[in-house]
Amino acid sequence: MILYVTYNDQPSGVYWSQVTDVVDHLNTLGPDHVQLVALISLRNYFRSRKAIRSRHPRAIVLPMVPRAHNWRVNWIWLWLLCRIKHPSGIIGRGIFASALGLRMRDRGLVDQVCFDARAAYGAEWQEYRVVDDDRLIAECVALEKEVVSQVDVRMAVSNALVDHWRKEFGYRAQRQVVIPCTLGRSLQVEVEPETHGLRAGLGWGASDTVLVYSGTSVGWQSLELAEVVVRPWLAADRTHRMLFLSPEHAVIDTLCSTFPDQVARRWVAHQEVSALLRECDIGLLLREPRVTNRVASPTKFAEYLSAGLSVAISEDVGDFSAMVRDRGLGQVVQGASGLMMARPDPNTRARLAKMARLQFTKESFDPQYRTILGCLLTEPVVAPPSPFMGAGDDVLVSIIVPSFNKRGFIGDMMRSVFAQTDERWELILVDDASTDGSPAYLREFAAKDARVTVIALETNQGANHCRNLGIERATGRYIIFLDADDLLAPRCVERRLAVMEGSGLDLSVSTMEVFRERPGDHGQRWIPLSMQPLFDFFRHDLPWQTMQPIWDRAFLQRLGGFDAAFSRHQDVELHTRALLVPGVHFRMRDTGPDCHYRIAEERKVIDPRRLLKSFAESAVLYRNKFLPDAKRLGRSALLLGIIHRTYLQILLHTKSGRIDRVALAELEAILFSPDQGMPIPAFKRWLFKLARWYNLLRVRVPGVNMLVYKLLTAGRDRTDA
Repeated sequence: MILYVTYNDQPSGVYWSQVTDVVDHLNTLGPDHVQLVALISLRNYFRSRKAIRSRHPRAIVLPMVPRAHNWRVNWIWLWLLCRIKHPSGIIGRGIFASALGLRMRDRGLVDQVCFDARAAYGAEWQEYRVVDDDRLIAECVALEKEVVSQVDVRMAVSNALVDHWRKEFGYRAQRQVVIPCTLGRSLQVEVEPETHGLRAGLGWGASDTVLVYSGTSVGWQSLELAEVVVRPWLAADRTHRMLFLSPEHAVIDTLCSTFPDQVARRWVAHQEVSALLRECDIGLLLREPRVTNRVASPTKFAEYLSAGLSVAISEDVGDFSAMVRDRGLGQVVQGASGLMMARPDPNTRARLAKMARLQFTKESFDPQYRTILGCLLTEPVVAPPSPFMGAGDDVLVSIIVPSFNKRGFIGDMMRSVFAQTDERWELILVDDASTDGSPAYLREFAAKDARVTVIALETNQGANHCRNLGIERATGRYIIFLDADDLLAPRCVERRLAVMEGSGLDLSVSTMEVFRERPGDHGQRWIPLSMQPLFDFFRHDLPWQTMQPIWDRAFLQRLGGFDAAFSRHQDVELHTRALLVPGVHFRMRDTGPDCHYRIAEERKVIDPRRLLKSFAESAVLYRNKFLPDAKRLGRSALLLGIIHRTYLQILLHTKSGRIDRVALAELEAILFSPDQGMPIPAFKRWLFKLARWYNLLRVRVPGVNMLVYKLLTAGRDRTDA
């Protein structure tokens, strides 16, 4: 299920055509049901609820918490709905609905959020004082930037709106579709014969030229500009007529009094508008040169065309002004220049109506709507070629595999890569001077598939060096790291690409499953759900492992790849460094496992003493490297987590007899060296001694190690006042 959420949108003609009709249409495309959730004002709540339910009986209509500043409090409604309905995604109409959706995603209640962007909200609030509250206007501007940058996919009403995001918010993704305001289902697109009922009632002739404005009288409709353009046009010819399908307004009253026989006003129900438009000739769509209008997609544009009307439009109204100019749909009125348009003949009217039928119905944008639905599934589906990317390299993902004496596992790993449902990958295998015949075995695979590259080193350099060589050789836009004894699920590449393509993400992290001999035989999953992943890496409560991310290659190159000084904890160091980059854009996803991590004992090829020594050295190196950052954040105590977890492994090997007490003393000397960047406080040194005594006991009480870990990593650094 997908929730389509509206916030403070009241029932109106626009609501029917751009909300309820859209939800109805999405439900014809499947496979997930789209549920309308309308949060509306307490004022006239029951009347509005009845109106919405009459058009969309399955809608969930809920009262908003009063006062605009309290919009966040409405999270409770979505929280309850997500708990009950378990949606995979939320489409939020506008910034407030989308921001509420993001809060549900951050709590792990939905996987994906789509921003249905109808306007440049911050600019609109600033330019037209939608609310007379400077603090709320400033909040709106900041909230729009947050929503644009953090949602998973966006529906924009115009390319001009996307350009606005790039200019004002630094938006750098491509993960959007453009769907202008389209015709409501109730409108008849076919041009019907004129009845002249309106003209006869107003005393206007069948050959008179009737200019019509249909819409509200709010500020951005720019009725003052309309007066400047229309007044000389009316004065030039008494057969020129002007009809306002609009509420009362001072400009309209002035024109009616100045040209009583030529100007009329009607305010009719939404369903009556189409018939009245068909009795007119030219639709008026003039807007002031402001940001609000430069990115707009006025609904009336499609409605005018569907009625067979030529359109008189200002310069730079969304994407429509260029369309009018390029396709001969009317006149682009420059500044206060006059109208120079003739009545459209029957053939022209038929052509205009046909264009509306072909380009401004919901069905015209089925590919875009299907893309949105695909993105909002629990496991997103974006069929190649991706609509979010331009033409690029055939290879999108570089899979980099370091290998040292893993010949017995390589075949399974290779078969898992060859089984990928999305074949836009290359495999870069870096053999680290193996002595078990691995290089020749790897070359056999490379000879059979041009996507496989083998780099065989003559001397052992370590996994970090191998991975960095792979990064240098990579040609894909994205990178996945895989170890030679691990596996990818068949749809790993496909699903990760569906999240990354056009997203602007630096990395995205998926769920991993642990196994011994075959996937599913262990049951443990590594789900990357952390509220503070940087701090979790600091404390060595690791949110994810090497295989789980897919990286943007450019970001990985800016990081400089892996730190070759680390013989162990390489991924922990890299992930910590990535999360410290200001403005890093990443996602953690609770999905079905798309990779499998092997823990069988026979995979280990290093003797325990040497292995533990490398872990101890890397643990100390990690703590020293990130102490300045942890101190800056006031959380240096967290870095004792990696020392504690490494010490537990050393003590476990000592108790089991894999290493002797001499080796234990050597490893303790490394782990608790006085040369560390920050001495360990006396109480916490005592806790480490307690951990030693306790873990070498024959019998242990559950929970003691966790308590010691919590005490070691507790506390904040003092900062100067």
